[in-house]
Amino acid sequence: MPELPEVETLRRALAQGLEGHTLKALTIYEPRLLQNTSEQELQRAIIGHRLRVVRRRAKFLLFDFGKHTVILHLRMTGWPTLIPVKEPRFVFEFTGNKTLYFSDTRRLATMHLVPSARVTKLPPLAELGIEPFQPDYTFENFYALLQTDQEIKRLLLDQRKIAGVGNIYACEALFASKIHPQRPANSLSRAEARRLFTEIEKILAQAIAEQGTSVRTYRIFTGEPGNFQNFLRVYDRAGAPCFSCKTPIVRIEQGGRGTYFCPKCQEKTK
Repeated sequence: MPELPEVETLRRALAQGLEGHTLKALTIYEPRLLQNTSEQELQRAIIGHRLRVVRRRAKFLLFDFGKHTVILHLRMTGWPTLIPVKEPRFVFEFTGNKTLYFSDTRRLATMHLVPSARVTKLPPLAELGIEPFQPDYTFENFYALLQTDQEIKRLLLDQRKIAGVGNIYACEALFASKIHPQRPANSLSRAEARRLFTEIEKILAQAIAEQGTSVRTYRIFTGEPGNFQNFLRVYDRAGAPCFSCKTPIVRIEQGGRGTYFCPKCQEKTK
């Protein structure tokens, strides 16, 4: 699933290509995409309106058309692009000869239409937690969330607590912080928590600079892969030697997700 860096990479390209253009027409080819609206209602709400800005909240893309905002969640394989695609799930036609195509092989993406004035107060954004790079991402807020015996890796993936961090970057941040993924969150010292707090933003910033991680299906706006997969230290490297100590990287299951870590560098000491 595209995580914060991948969605931010796509947001920047969408903003550059589409902001300021007026929507002329739209067609929905995958009705299951629409969660709280219909194609006709969507057409009435945003056709003829200028796309003011493309924002991002966690893993969601927000298309602000003034009175209404379209919220798009890419899920596993969603991919917005200006390049024509086979079997698009939707097509938005803009002025300036600009057309937005949306590909989604697994058909899991979702779209909501909400009033712009209440965009953060309604589903699907209402219950999201603090987010890296945003004002609410402070160490004290972060540390308060750790006061639970929930495993630290699973806590990092809980979007109601920390929004935008997904499986890849949780694994990488825990490795960089030398924290075992199965440790109870409340077992971390303040020093360990601060290191993790810092590494999360550091690794996410690196990944954004490299235009995201292409391990399986993710592509940047042009169809090319991102580049951060070349910098992964543990994710998807089960059995390969740790870059720091040569111990084989281990893969375990946590909450139905694969977790990768070095058992030596990330000892379960507490």
